[in-house]
Amino acid sequence: EEMPWLGRLSWLQFVVYILAVVSHTGGVLERMADGADMVQLSGDLSATLVLWQVTVLYVQIYVNRKLIRNLILNLGSKWNSDDYLSPEMVEVKQQSVKSIYKWITYFYKVLTVFMHLYFCLPISAAVVKHFVLREEFALATIYKLKVPFRYEDNFLLYWIVYMMDYGVLYNTGFLITSDLLLVNVSMNHLRTLFIILQDDLKSIVHSASEPFESTATSRLKEILPKHANLLQLMVELSDAFGAIFLIHLAFFSGTMCFFGFAARVHCSPESIKNLLASSFILICIYSCCSCGQYLTDASLDVANAAYEGSWQLMSHEYRICILFIILRSQKAYYIKST
Repeated sequence: EEMPWLGRLSWLQFVVYILAVVSHTGGVLERMADGADMVQLSGDLSATLVLWQVTVLYVQIYVNRKLIRNLILNLGSKWNSDDYLSPEMVEVKQQSVKSIYKWITYFYKVLTVFMHLYFCLPISAAVVKHFVLREEFALATIYKLKVPFRYEDNFLLYWIVYMMDYGVLYNTGFLITSDLLLVNVSMNHLRTLFIILQDDLKSIVHSASEPFESTATSRLKEILPKHANLLQLMVELSDAFGAIFLIHLAFFSGTMCFFGFAARVHCSPESIKNLLASSFILICIYSCCSCGQYLTDASLDVANAAYEGSWQLMSHEYRICILFIILRSQKAYYIKST
């Protein structure tokens, strides 16, 4: 069940994102009114676009929250116990979990370090100039903000505004990648289940003798509903995350366009840094597309696993079940937008 305090906290965070979107959008409009060109606006436009993206994602995730929860619960219920797996499949399963865990751990470590450096270096330089060197300089945030008071003339107000924007954008970096990584984990686990199903099909002993034939038919009948459940999970995965992934693609195209344009026309350290920031989303999107293709291939390979057995030695009922698995596996199930 949903916790009430968590729901209220989520809505509070959503309001903060709305205020950030209004502030950044107002800053872009103000700079446009002052005559800034597209190269000068590229960084502000990209940051504003990312905030709009995370706001739309927030709404879409809230709309799909029950679909996502049901998918996770259903996927967890199908996650086989190691006691019923062959040693080879236990190794495959453990290696799959370890690899996705390492990937997520390293990704978030690099993302955390990059974002802290991205935001901490400018404010650290400003603190040194103001308190140590006693220099006079313009108090400007990384991105132009529109707020109902002037903070450019007061260092304390400037520091508060900067740190608030820092916190919002820092959380944005995690929110905008966490759902994509959740898609990665779901597809990786589902692909592992298809590989285990293939091993179950290959391990059936085929023989024309009555005891072996009866056992093989019983095992195959147990595999049929498992296969149907895994295919249904692919449909649930597509329903839960298809629209979310499409939002990422649509907004990322604009973000990469602005950052790439700025880096190409005005190759400054700032534009290169912004281009690197957008590469984190690109990595997540590419990873999702790659995992989606691997999942589809694993689903299609079930037909090959079923065909490789000596099914011609078995009964008519067994052959019909094998044919049913092959026909059902040959229909490719793709995740929407991947």
